[in-house]
Amino acid sequence: MTTDSPRQFLYFTKDEKGPLAGVTAAVVTTAAFAKMFLPFYFIGSTGIFAVASVLGVTLIAIGWRPLYDMATKVPDILLLLALFYGLVIANFLFYSRPAVPTTHLLGILIFHGLFIIFGFAAARALRPVLVMLLGAGAIFSVVLVQHIIRFGVLMQDGYLRDIFGVGDRIIYIAFQQEIGIMLGLAALAALGLSSNRAWRILSICALPVVLVVLVHISARGALIAFVCSLIFLASAAIWVRSKKLAVFGIIAVVAVGTVASGLFYERALHDRDIDGVAADAISRTIREIHNPTPGLRLEIWSQAWHRIIAEPNRLLFGRGIGIYPVDEGYGPPDWPLHRTIASRVYPHNVHLEMLYEAGIAGLLLFSVLTLSPLVISLRHWPSLTLAQKAAVSMYVFHIAGSEFSGAFAIAYLDQFFFALTVGIIALRRMDDALAPGLTPSREKLDPRHGAQVLS
Repeated sequence: MTTDSPRQFLYFTKDEKGPLAGVTAAVVTTAAFAKMFLPFYFIGSTGIFAVASVLGVTLIAIGWRPLYDMATKVPDILLLLALFYGLVIANFLFYSRPAVPTTHLLGILIFHGLFIIFGFAAARALRPVLVMLLGAGAIFSVVLVQHIIRFGVLMQDGYLRDIFGVGDRIIYIAFQQEIGIMLGLAALAALGLSSNRAWRILSICALPVVLVVLVHISARGALIAFVCSLIFLASAAIWVRSKKLAVFGIIAVVAVGTVASGLFYERALHDRDIDGVAADAISRTIREIHNPTPGLRLEIWSQAWHRIIAEPNRLLFGRGIGIYPVDEGYGPPDWPLHRTIASRVYPHNVHLEMLYEAGIAGLLLFSVLTLSPLVISLRHWPSLTLAQKAAVSMYVFHIAGSEFSGAFAIAYLDQFFFALTVGIIALRRMDDALAPGLTPSREKLDPRHGAQVLS
């Protein structure tokens, strides 16, 4: 185990792939999270995104050759990617075109492509990615703590208080999900940066604190995503030692989760003493079970599912990309930068959305595409560094989160972490090609690098 100081691993410009890779990773990460990092809201998040994107594309164009070499190592995933987006284009042209403007399709292709390229480039220098996410989480933590010190509470009348001083209640009461995502990613980043025993203990101790905060602010999607990412890390560690034990553990977790969910639902139906304004995740969920309201997740999913099974002739290829808000009566979605009301109307479950709009064909291809990096990464798990394992767990975080708040057209961070994981796979395959059968990575052999392989 290395004994690098925090100062050593925070100095990320001297990455193993060169300073250009480190700077590029920092810039593209800024672009990817420009709209998510709430403090940017006050200084112009759109402008920051535009500037960082242009700079990121420029840096990638300058250092394109290593990325090309990496891409040649993942032809299987690139083929799946081409097949999926080919289906998206065909589906749009045959089913959506009369009702949805072409700008919607162009927005999907351009922005998904941009974030995929950004994520792939960031894989060459993970340390700046993790450091920036940890820093963002630290800033959010400071804001939360100072608000508690000043006012005593974070929630009021069942909703998040205006902790950032936005002034617009419609905007700030929805911030808990963004806060939850950043805190969850920061906790995973801390695990990836734990280069010695003390930092690892600190990062592990932070996990239950983050869980409590997510429950308190009712960031339910982020809470479930965070739990899933931790379960994945634990399962992967078991997998490399005993595949049977890992499979048994996953089955046990699913079984326990199913039984617990059923018991929770039954108890919630008969619980009449719930606080009517309590804002925590459990209280809000019980209230929603008691009083199903149009516009909430359960009702949205139920209506979308009933519409799907009501027209079995559309099961194979769906109704068309972007059709869901049209069927809901909000009109067609448009160019992503021209955010209409329809752009904010979606099933809040990316797989349900795929089934609805692209049918069984789209759902199957999408599922294979999104899960294949996880399956392949497990094959390389013993040789992955802590930073790489943390990055893969962040991809799991977003996959799980997309089941509760995902929207295919604007799921940019999903594309970023998908490509980040694919980039890690490409680098591992390049290492395997240079030194077949050699399990330890360069980071383990060279103490200058602040991440090591878990034995």
